[in-house]
Amino acid sequence: MLAQWNVAVIGAAGSAGETFVSILPFALLGVLVVVVAHLLLALARRRAVVSRSPWGWWAWLVYLGTLASVAVLGITSLVAVIRFGILDGWWLFIHMFGAGAFTFVLPLLALTWCEANRCECPARPAGDEGPQTTRFSCLAKTMFWLILTAGLVVIGTMVLSMLPLFGTHGLELLLDVHRYAGLAVVAAMILHLYATVLPRLGVG
Repeated sequence: MLAQWNVAVIGAAGSAGETFVSILPFALLGVLVVVVAHLLLALARRRAVVSRSPWGWWAWLVYLGTLASVAVLGITSLVAVIRFGILDGWWLFIHMFGAGAFTFVLPLLALTWCEANRCECPARPAGDEGPQTTRFSCLAKTMFWLILTAGLVVIGTMVLSMLPLFGTHGLELLLDVHRYAGLAVVAAMILHLYATVLPRLGVG
């Protein structure tokens, strides 16, 4: 079983597909475009700033843990793939530590933040001129659910690849799904960080 697990992990860390590598710059550019477009919209609507309810220390701790684990996973995988075309050696070793932390912190993120993100974006009632109060903006809520969904796919594909259920083609398919889901998590985390920090700067 240990040998099969090692084969699965090594196979999952093999050379990245050319399509995935070619998509990376466009994905990062897409994140930048969303940030710029949202920032311009926030600046245009600056007079309608929505007040945000404060976070507790636990929410901050869980968020920072999620941010740190995603940063480790994103840096080790994307840098290794771009520079070497493969995730192995120390890059893979550190990546596995980040994966363990992410697997631990993702359920905590769901339990801690689902309540604050379950409602639709607040709409101001007609004639209500008072300030709106909510913890997260529409963009932040959307990115939160994307992080959870794509994160479950990232974890699930790695768990499945460690089981003796799939042949070579199946492992390659799981790896492809893992790559794109991981890229979605990284992009969503960047956008979520932007969307949560921006209101605290008094912009939106």
